[in-house]
Amino acid sequence: MAQHPFERVLLVTEHTEFDAGAERLAFDIVRACGIGLKAVFPVVRNMEYEVVSPALAERTARELSQKVESLKEVARTNGVSLDLVVAPCDEAHVAIVGEARNYGADLIVARRRGRRSFLSNFLIGEMVSKVAAEAPCSMLFVPRHAHLWSQAILAALDMPGDAQGVASLAARVATACGLPLTLLHVTGQEAPAAGVALAQVAVRVARVGALVDHVVVAGKPADMILEVAKMKQADLVVVGRHRGGKLLKLPFGATTRKVIGNAEVPVLVVKGDGMS
Repeated sequence: MAQHPFERVLLVTEHTEFDAGAERLAFDIVRACGIGLKAVFPVVRNMEYEVVSPALAERTARELSQKVESLKEVARTNGVSLDLVVAPCDEAHVAIVGEARNYGADLIVARRRGRRSFLSNFLIGEMVSKVAAEAPCSMLFVPRHAHLWSQAILAALDMPGDAQGVASLAARVATACGLPLTLLHVTGQEAPAAGVALAQVAVRVARVGALVDHVVVAGKPADMILEVAKMKQADLVVVGRHRGGKLLKLPFGATTRKVIGNAEVPVLVVKGDGMS
């Protein structure tokens, strides 16, 4: 792998079965790039629980210690230099975002969601959704069984919107990994102008060395992004936040949320101009 666009990767984990994909992918990224990995393990405090049932609290603390040591051992086995921060907190997302800011992270890697419950209709877990709302950098959402991308990359662009930033970051990742990149724009109707604009973006991002093609399709954005990803055998999807209107209070819009929730591969959500 050539020089990777990410230099400070922060893994968010509670070292559960649902975090396995995020841990595996974070290890693969930093090992391939020859960099160390920072990880934050949020531990939400419950003072009433600690006072009422100290024996149970002590057992929980032992289980936490075992998880931490297990994660460190997995990192060692994978040849990864791990700087792990256990963060006692009142709210997990606050601790995670704070650690990302302090570390100067340019990528946060996290599971897509944890254990399904009465919130099972949620496409994205509550904790990571709150992190995404305040994240200072791009964020990689990882399904449980995902692996490092090795076939192709698909970048879905909102024209003009955040097209250049998303395309630029996707091209840098594609170039670093030596993978083909497809730029996709989904429109609700025939739009020749969109094809011209997309072709111009493709020419610009190809200058970094990426092998780029571009596609304009009509249909429902989330459905078409997932369909084209499968058609192109893309094992990484890159999108923008797509916020707007009534969704401004959410971390990203409906299209991005649906893509993250239904994709079988990791989804990289680009923040800002695509530089982080």
